Amino acid sequence: MRPKKNYRGATAEEAAALEALATKYDAAAGDEDGDALQNIAFETGKTHGYADRLRDWFRVLYEVCFGEEQGPRFGSFAALFGPKRTAALIRSAVAGAFLPKA
Repeated sequence: MRPKKNYRGATAEEAAALEALATKYDAAAGDEDGDALQNIAFETGKTHGYADRLRDWFRVLYEVCFGEEQGPRFGSFAALFGPKRTAALIRSAVAGAFLPKA
């Protein structure tokens, strides 16, 4: 059975942090491993107000991008999917592409 997805929109603060992560993934060479991409996600969260609540930062990523409260290790996902494709996915999610249509 497929899990029920529950996407949510990003707040303005979250959208800014997600755009910063997308920009960093766009700038990545493309040959980074999952650990390097995970560290980029960690550092982005820390610099955008999530230093003491990194679990919340990753919940934002999962809820906005995947429609779930938790998910795969984000850096590993980005390595498999590709950093530039992950950046595009993040931007689509922030733009509301995965939200239910009214």
